[in-house]
Amino acid sequence: MMPAQVNEAAIFPAVVRGWELAPAAETYTRENLHQYIDGASELYFSYGFLRLYTRHYEKEGQPEIVVDLFDMEDPGNAYGIFAHSQEKPGLDFGQDAEYLDGLLRFWQGRYYVSLLGSPETPESRLAILELGRKLAGRLGPAAGRPGVLALLPVKGLIAPSVRYFRHPAWQNTYVFIAAENILGIGPDTQALLARYDQGEQRPVVMLVVYPDRAAAESAFANFSRHFLLPGRGEAVQLVDKKYLAALVEENVIAAVWHGGGAAPCIQLLAAVRGKIAVFEK
Repeated sequence: MMPAQVNEAAIFPAVVRGWELAPAAETYTRENLHQYIDGASELYFSYGFLRLYTRHYEKEGQPEIVVDLFDMEDPGNAYGIFAHSQEKPGLDFGQDAEYLDGLLRFWQGRYYVSLLGSPETPESRLAILELGRKLAGRLGPAAGRPGVLALLPVKGLIAPSVRYFRHPAWQNTYVFIAAENILGIGPDTQALLARYDQGEQRPVVMLVVYPDRAAAESAFANFSRHFLLPGRGEAVQLVDKKYLAALVEENVIAAVWHGGGAAPCIQLLAAVRGKIAVFEK
C-alpha cells in the first residue's frame, strides 16, 4: 500500500539540544520551487516532487539548522532522489541515511529529508543527528525499496553507485547512451544503473523494466540500431574501446558496458539475465 501523507505541521519538534524551531514556515510546490532551489528544481520534478516543507532551527552562537522535508508522493521517488547522490549511506535510522560535513540526508516512506547545519560544529552535528532521528520517528512506517533492485547481481555490486529513475535525463549518468530517449524511459518504466567492482574494471549495468514485452522489444530495437549490436547477448566494441552487450528478457532490457573485453562483458550480462529469470518467476 502507498504510505499515507502525514501531518507535516506535527512532524517538527519544538526544541532539540537547545536549537529552537523558528516560527516561520515555508512551503513550496511545483509552481514556486524554483524560488528556493533555482537550477535544481528539475531534478526533483524528474522524481515526482509534490511538495516541500522547510523549517529553521536556531541556537545562539551556533549555525542555523535548515530542514527540508520533501513529499515525493511515492516511496520509489523518495528512494530515487536519495540514491541520486548517495555516497556513504549506513546510519541506522530512516530507510537509508548518510551524514557528510554538516549535511544529513535520509528517506522514509514517501519522504526525502535533508538537514543542513553549516559550518559544522561538534554541537551542531549531535543536534542534526538527534533531530533526524526524531523526524524519522514521526514520518510513519517505512516502505519497501523498489522491487527491481533485486535484478542487480550482488557479487561485485558497488552499492552506493545504484541509481533508480523514471526519467530519461539520468540515462547518461555513467556512460553516454544518447542525447535522445532511445530507450523510451518514462513514468511507465523503471530504470537502474549501477557500477561493479571487478578489480581494475568498473563495468556499468543498466536495466529498464517496461509495462509489457511489446514495449521492451520496441525499445530494444531502437537501442540495437543505435549501437549496431551484432545480436542479443553478443558484445560489440565501441569507439571508446569498451564493450557493450545487451538483451531483452520478458519485459526487461539489460545492458552491460565493460572495459575488460567481450568475455567478461557477456559473463556479467549472463548473471543479470539469471536474476531477471528469478525475478519474473
